[in-house]
Formats: sequence, C-alpha cells, structure tokens
Amino acid sequence: MPDVLIVSGPCGVGKSTIAFECMEVLEERGVAAAMVDAELAYFHPKAQDDPHGERVAEAGLAALWPIYRSTGIDRLLLARVIEKPSQLELVRRAIPAAQIRIAWLDASAEVNAARLRERELGTGLDWHLARAEEIRSSDGPRLADFLVDASGDPRATALDVLGRANWLN
Repeated sequence: MPDVLIVSGPCGVGKSTIAFECMEVLEERGVAAAMVDAELAYFHPKAQDDPHGERVAEAGLAALWPIYRSTGIDRLLLARVIEKPSQLELVRRAIPAAQIRIAWLDASAEVNAARLRERELGTGLDWHLARAEEIRSSDGPRLADFLVDASGDPRATALDVLGRANWLN
C-alpha cells in the first residue's frame, strides 16, 4: 500500500524546506521514498471552470506516481497546501489506495511573514502575505493528522514530522 505524507501549512512556513530535509533523513537511513514539491498547477492561463488548476495538479500527480512506484518506491512526501477536503480528495484520486497523513507545519504569523520577506523579493510578497493568513485560518489544521512547530531548526522539525508519521521505523 502506498504511504503518502503531505507536509502542509501556510505560505512561508517551510513546507518545501522540511520536505527536502525529510528526504535527506530518509536517504541517510536507506529508506526508499520520493518527494514532490507539489505546486503542480503553476501555469497560465487556467480554465475558467478550474481557476486553481486542480485538474492539472491531479493529472500531474497521477502521472508521476506510477513512475516512482515502478522503481520500488512506496512512500511519497508531498509538500502541498491542503486547506480544504477537495484538495485531499485530489491526492486520494491521484494515488488510489494510499494511506495518507497530513503534517501541518505551524509557526507564528511573525515568523511566516519574516520568511516570506526573505523569499519573495518580487511583486508576489503582498499576495503571499495575505494568502498565508488565509491558509492559516482555513480548515487545514483540522484536516491534519498532527501539528508540528516549524519555527525552529529544519532538521529537528523533519525528524519530528517523520517520527510522528512512523517513517523512521
């Protein structure tokens, strides 16, 4: 059975950083896994009836998974915002029969904003700041299987995420 661990949370919390760090830990321990930094729908223009590109994201993930699976990989780390049930359903459809867990990364609004100010050097800063707060107040934390403080050291956070997901056994 495929095992999917979604690393979720607001913009700037460190989803990609922690997912990459998780992969480093798994590689060091000889655990077969793949990681997708899942902005699978960043393109323009998007269909009027799919303004967030969710159909494309689902198709992309569904196309990638069999490739990883054919190499013997049965664990997938997915760095992706899950803020509503339909986004979780997208993953379920793309990777049928998977056991899916969501780790919600949390940090203060101040930490998030500081990280975004370091990362977003162009015109997207204001959008990302607003979007981070929107995601923070979404259903995302309630959809998560566990919450992880992501305000500290990425290695410690990755170990916490993997431990809570039982991926270190």
